[in-house]
Amino acid sequence: MRFRGALWMMAGMLWLAMAGGAAAFSKPTENSEIDPALFRIDESKFMGVKFGHEVGLLDEQGAPLNFADLPPLPFVLVPGYYTCDGSCSSVAQALKELLKGVTALQPGVDFTVVSVSFDKNDTLQTLNKFRDALELPREQRAGWRFTLFQDPEAIAGEMGKMGYKYFWSPRDKTFFHPTLLMTLTPEGRVARYLNIFTVGSKDLELALLEAKSSQFRPSQTLDYLMSLCYSYNFKEGRYTLSIPVFVGLGSFLLGIGVLVGSLGIYRLYHRRTLERKETMS
Repeated sequence: MRFRGALWMMAGMLWLAMAGGAAAFSKPTENSEIDPALFRIDESKFMGVKFGHEVGLLDEQGAPLNFADLPPLPFVLVPGYYTCDGSCSSVAQALKELLKGVTALQPGVDFTVVSVSFDKNDTLQTLNKFRDALELPREQRAGWRFTLFQDPEAIAGEMGKMGYKYFWSPRDKTFFHPTLLMTLTPEGRVARYLNIFTVGSKDLELALLEAKSSQFRPSQTLDYLMSLCYSYNFKEGRYTLSIPVFVGLGSFLLGIGVLVGSLGIYRLYHRRTLERKETMS
């Protein structure tokens, strides 16, 4: 039965990936019939929404944590719940691996990762058990915070404000929810939604560079300029080379080339004219 359940979970996640949906099931059953469209987020509607600055969180030790207490850096928001036995662990593990490929930015220095639970029944015990099982590498630990909402009644409002939908299935004894993470600006505004199972490290890096805005160290200027060559493709859910940028750059270089060439031809013509006049005289 366990083997059969695992097959159903793998099949469900594969189907969702092929369908391009944002939903994932932490423990689907044979009779589960959930339309992934229910979890799809209209990004254009929720981009720029401000998250959580009026809402208190609790950190790993149970101490109050407000967003004003976090470094003024962009951050990756990872919604989920800590008793999840499937997709939430997969999302966290996938993010851990993606972060290893983010080379232009450092967690804890250039950005912060914030995991937040939407399950009002989560506790510090379940939080720390989830965190310990994740086994983060040393370079990620300082930059990844695991949190709970201080007021469980505020959870639904904050998640809904960003278009993030989830619900508890008594039959499946699990939450159904998207496998999304969000990049947010230092002010806490949603900059990008990313499906963790369809993006790569470069997509995450570009999204964070985009969210950093003007907060760049001199050594990161080249990375930022390179990021301008990419644009987010809503259809594919990832960053792709920006054709208009290359067309514009090509036109600019062509214009410079024509100008330089024209000046060169003019100078050559002018010099020969002078030489001809001198010869005639």
